[in-house]
Amino acid sequence: MIRQHSHRERRGRHTSVLVLAGVFGVTLMGCSSEATTSSANDKPATTSVTRTGQVFSDKDFGFNFTYPKDWSEGEPQDDAAQSAGGKPGARAAVGLDNDNAILMLRYDLSDDVGAAQLPDHVSELDGIVSQFSGNQSSGTVTDIGGLPAVGYEEFALADDASARSSRIVFLFDGKTEYEINCQWTPEGRERINQGCDQVLATLRKR
Repeated sequence: MIRQHSHRERRGRHTSVLVLAGVFGVTLMGCSSEATTSSANDKPATTSVTRTGQVFSDKDFGFNFTYPKDWSEGEPQDDAAQSAGGKPGARAAVGLDNDNAILMLRYDLSDDVGAAQLPDHVSELDGIVSQFSGNQSSGTVTDIGGLPAVGYEEFALADDASARSSRIVFLFDGKTEYEINCQWTPEGRERINQGCDQVLATLRKR
C-alpha cells in the first residue's frame, strides 16, 4: 500500500485530479486561451524541447521546472480537491485554461518509496490509471529529474464530457509522492503536450 489510505480512498483521491481541471482555471489570470487545433488521432509534431520560460519553484514541491512563458500559474480550489480520500498536502497548476493544463499534487506516504521499491507498486498504479481511462494501462518505470517515477502514455478519459485526454507521471521522493497530470482537450493537445515535454525535461529535484 503506497499511501496511508485504503484502496477505495486512493481511488477517490486520484479521481479528484481529473475533477480539478474543470475549475482551477479561475485562478489562472492573464493566460492565453487560444489553442492549436490537432486531430485526436495524430501525434503532436516531434520538435526539440524548449527549456526556457517561466520557472515553477513552489516551496511545497521538492522540484523546479520551466514551463511556457505564455502560460499562467495557479492553485486549484480547495473544494475541488476534496474527495473520499481527503485533500492532498499541496496542489498547484500551470496551463492555458480550465481544461488545458498541467496539474500537480503532493501526498504523504506511510513508507519510503525509492527506485528499489517502486516496481512493487507499479501494478497498483496501473489499476488506478485504468479506472479512469476505462482500459488496461501499463506504466513505465523511469527516472525524471533525479526522482524515480512511473509514467503513463496518453489516454482518453472515460465518459468525459469535454473529451479530455491525459498523460500522467507519478514521482517518488522517500515518503512523498507527486503526481503530474498533463491534461488537454482536442483543441489544446499540441500545446499541452509540448508544455508537458518541457516540464518533464527540465524538472529537477531540489
